[in-house]
Amino acid sequence: MAVYAAAIEISRPRITLYPDQQAYNLARAERALLAEGHPSTVLVGSSLGVRIPDDWLPENWLNLSLGGMGPTTGLALIEAGGLRPRRVVVEINTVDVRLDGNLQAEASGPIPLALRKAVRGLRIENRPINLLLSGFGALRPGSHQSPGPGGLKAACEALPRTPDAIAADVVAREVERQIQAPVPAELDRRVSELKVAVEKLSGRGAEVVLLEWPVDPLVAAAPRQVAIRAAVRAALPGLRWLSPAAGELQTEDGLHLAPLSARQVACALELELSA
Repeated sequence: MAVYAAAIEISRPRITLYPDQQAYNLARAERALLAEGHPSTVLVGSSLGVRIPDDWLPENWLNLSLGGMGPTTGLALIEAGGLRPRRVVVEINTVDVRLDGNLQAEASGPIPLALRKAVRGLRIENRPINLLLSGFGALRPGSHQSPGPGGLKAACEALPRTPDAIAADVVAREVERQIQAPVPAELDRRVSELKVAVEKLSGRGAEVVLLEWPVDPLVAAAPRQVAIRAAVRAALPGLRWLSPAAGELQTEDGLHLAPLSARQVACALELELSA
C-alpha cells in the first residue's frame, strides 16, 4: 500500500477511464470534496457535459458533470465541498432529473476525506482498476486528443470543421424518448430546487450562468426539452443564458455530442463566456 501510494504521488497518473458510470461519478464527486483552493468556474450537469474533455475547458475550471444525473446534484456537491467559485455554469437540458442524495455520502467514506486529501493513492480516482483501464486506453491510437503544448487557444484554432459521422436511426430513437414531457408538478419541484441553489450561490457573490448544450434539432424541439427550457426561463429570467454552437455539429445519439463536436463546443463556450 505504501509503495503504491508513493508511486501515485510521484507519477500523478492521468485517469481517463472507469469501469462503470458509478465509479466515474464517485471520482468526480470526490474531486469536488477534496478540491484544493477554489476553482474559478464550476460546470454542473449530466453526461452531456461529461463529453467535454476536462483539458478542453479553460484553466482552473472544475467539471462536475455527472453521468445519469442532473445539475442539482453537482450544485449540492459545491455546497458540501465548501467551494466558492467565481462562476457556476449550470446545464439546463436535464433540470428535470432529481437530486441524488447518496452520491455525497458514498464519496465521503469509508476512508476519511482528510486522509485521502493527504494521500493520493487512497483516493477513489486512483484505484488500481481505474489506473489499469486508463493505461490500456492510452495505448489505443487517438484515444485522447489533448490540446498539446500550444495551449487551448491554438488547439481550438486548429480543429477541423468536418463534422463527425452519425447514424440517422439513433437520433430517431432519442426523439422518441424525448417526446414524453415531464410531469408539470415534478418539473416545478426540480426547477424550484434549482432556483434555491442559484439564490444561495448568487448570495455569496458567484455569477450563475445557464447553459443549454446543443443537441440534434429534432431533440431540441421535442416536448421534454421545450418544457424544460420554458420552465427555467420563467423561473430564472434575469440570468445569462448560453447556447454555444460551432458550425455544423453532430451528436452520437441525438443528445450527446460526438468527439470532434464536443471540442468545438468547448471552444465556442469559452468564447461566449468571455464576450
